[in-house]
Amino acid sequence: MAAVNGAVVGGRYQLVELIGQGGMGRVWRGWDTTLGRDVAVKEVLLPQGVTEAEREQLVQRVLREARAAARLNHPGIITVHDVAEYEGAPVIVMEFVDGESLAAAVARGGALPVARVAELGAAMVKALRQAHAAGIVHRDLKPDNVLLMGERVILTDFGIAHMADATTALTRTGAVIGTPAYMAPEQLEGRPAAPANDLWALGATLYSAVEGEAPFTGDTFGALCVAVVTKEPRPAVRAGALAPLLGALLAKDPAARPSAEQALAALEAVARAEAAPGFGAFGPPPVMSGGVPLGPVRIPPQVGPGPLASARPSGEFPHGGWQDPVAAGWGSPIAETAAPAPVPERSSANPAVAVLVRFIGCLALIWVVGSVLPWNYLDHVVRGFTPLALAITGALALANAVPRPRWHPVVVWVAAVVADFGLWYLTATLLEFKFGGWFTGFGELPWQIAVNMLLLGTGSWLLWMFVPGSRRRP
Repeated sequence: MAAVNGAVVGGRYQLVELIGQGGMGRVWRGWDTTLGRDVAVKEVLLPQGVTEAEREQLVQRVLREARAAARLNHPGIITVHDVAEYEGAPVIVMEFVDGESLAAAVARGGALPVARVAELGAAMVKALRQAHAAGIVHRDLKPDNVLLMGERVILTDFGIAHMADATTALTRTGAVIGTPAYMAPEQLEGRPAAPANDLWALGATLYSAVEGEAPFTGDTFGALCVAVVTKEPRPAVRAGALAPLLGALLAKDPAARPSAEQALAALEAVARAEAAPGFGAFGPPPVMSGGVPLGPVRIPPQVGPGPLASARPSGEFPHGGWQDPVAAGWGSPIAETAAPAPVPERSSANPAVAVLVRFIGCLALIWVVGSVLPWNYLDHVVRGFTPLALAITGALALANAVPRPRWHPVVVWVAAVVADFGLWYLTATLLEFKFGGWFTGFGELPWQIAVNMLLLGTGSWLLWMFVPGSRRRP
């Protein structure tokens, strides 16, 4: 088949432009003339000189791809809309994803941050878990087959996926199907497909994203295959807290690799730890040791004699698969006697309780400042104005208590002081309009008002800093 721009496939899908090409096919952006929407049309490219029997095998492989992918319904897996034919060969019509691939993102901007790679990996594991539950193994997971569109992370090109329980032998004839740099060793050796293959490919894909290059290279196709099967991945330089998980996923023995659930727990924990201020030096928190997840693990630069000061090169992966990093020499638990450091709020803190505590604190602060400082006279407000004074101070306290900003503490402090100046000016203006005078109880001179607002802004800022539940995670 040699499709061209403008060709109509299946009587309704008009090819608009070529957007990608791989070893077995080309992908076009198409237009569904019936529903009026963009679609992706995958066209099969048959090798030159194939026999009719081989051609039929390739056709059956594409049909199996469509049937396999159409069974899956997950936001992390590309949606198959239709299977059509063009000049006697099948094409697969899928949702059009307006975004770049992970490979393109790395090529454009270089290695990605650890936290971002952990987030991408968690999304990929969720999609793979859905496919594995349906008996489908991707078999060709790689950066080119991971599409990024907004918040979505989408796995595509199940072109060589097949049912794990299928009886067909079309992919078991000795032909290598997939990309060797991202294929598990047992897959290159011709063993039956299994979910562990995809977990190995996941490790290679995440390694490529965080390091900016594949874990294995070779000057020739054969050399690359030998490297994957017999050699260890190149030492990680940028992987940080992801390094032990990547090493476990890239274990030669499929049984030594973590399960999808363990990998997901590890990736989510690394993403949380990397996003939390002051926790960038933590290793992978969720290591299963006897079925019990361990807490965060700090990887110190040097700890003196012992396994952590061994001759293992920095960034080199541990051996033996998914294991306790403390026992493996990759970190030590955080000492309970360590000096406390500022940390984000605990997830158990109740934001509603935090608002209430801050409201009471701000209200008390307003009345203390307005009564204790010699130039203020809030406590001497005429009795007839007391209900109004309580209402106004309550509204000001609530305005200081409700916001839960994500900004840097210095920015929040400046914003709190400026906001209190603005609230004071608004209150004074309204009172002057209503009663013909500034009955604020907060002094009269500019420097007195400035001192008052600095104290109120700083006080509300301190409550935001130290009342649990006040600070939202970024």
